Amino acid sequence: MLQECQMRPTFSGRAAFTRNLFLAAGFAVGVLIYARLFCVGTKAALAQSENPSQSARAEAAKPAGQKKDDTPQTIAKSSAHHFDRVLIIVLENGDYEVALKDKNLAALAAHGASFSNFHALFHPSYPNYLAMIAGTDFGVGEKPRLLADMQVDFPDDADHQTVADRLIASGLDFKNYVEELPEGNCPYKISTQKAANSNTGGYVRRHVPFLSFREVQEKWCDHVVRVDSARGDNYFVRDAKQGLVAYSFYSPNRNNDGHDTGVTFAAQWLENFLDKKFPESLRKGTLIVVTFDESDHNADNRIFTLFLGDMVKDASQQDSKVLDRHYTHYSLLRTIEDNFGLKPLAAGDRDAVPITGIWK
Repeated sequence: MLQECQMRPTFSGRAAFTRNLFLAAGFAVGVLIYARLFCVGTKAALAQSENPSQSARAEAAKPAGQKKDDTPQTIAKSSAHHFDRVLIIVLENGDYEVALKDKNLAALAAHGASFSNFHALFHPSYPNYLAMIAGTDFGVGEKPRLLADMQVDFPDDADHQTVADRLIASGLDFKNYVEELPEGNCPYKISTQKAANSNTGGYVRRHVPFLSFREVQEKWCDHVVRVDSARGDNYFVRDAKQGLVAYSFYSPNRNNDGHDTGVTFAAQWLENFLDKKFPESLRKGTLIVVTFDESDHNADNRIFTLFLGDMVKDASQQDSKVLDRHYTHYSLLRTIEDNFGLKPLAAGDRDAVPITGIWK
């Protein structure tokens, strides 16, 4: 071995200098190539994470059944948890300016977040109700106005899901309380579009969005709860005393929601409802959302929407710039999904901005 080593030629002088220069140049080129590849890879990764809109738009264009499902339907722990339960009360056909001047709504607004730039999505009513619970109107709002208010029975498949699917899958529960829902056994006679009630106010099925889905009709119709508004101990009152489920949607009759009576009547009913049937002593941890399905005459469909609850700052502590952010029914759904750690349902809620900056 020693002999072999001794026989190897050694480099000195100009030859050694040339060899060292060649090695240094090769090393420098290698470093440059590696750095270039690293930067390209890093830029690609950042572009994908910081600007996903192109891929998101392509994904949103696919039917729900064909979309990637790389996100679980529930997230282990939501980083936006503000409330334990939500109660959504939907009133009918009120312009923002009219509702804002009502004394009963103004009194309630003093204790919560009253949004000044909240908008419904469609005319007439029905597609708005669908959007509130499904993140899409399934194209109903594109129909002529009279046809757009006729209820549809959507099939039980992956393309026609609601927030109920997400809640049930995550171990939570939902109920749709319906004033003056016609008598009948579960499953209810869903062909009944409306029913008059001269004593209290009529029922109409388009104001009960969960009944538009076969899955609810066939599997969960006991989650659609009949409420006799004339009784002080109706099913809502009993549930409220025991503790509401995670998600409650309240459909007043056509008098109480203002459809057949106007904003003033609806606001008076709401004040009485919250005072007598859902008093503050029962509301701990519950976000109350008061909104309208659509405006009456506003060209931009701006509506009165109010958040109340012990997790919401009083009006005196709210930032007017925050309250003036543009929100829609999709924003409300996205806020609920984020709160409970639920995966968005469709393009409407997936692309919506959740409501922030109003919480304690």
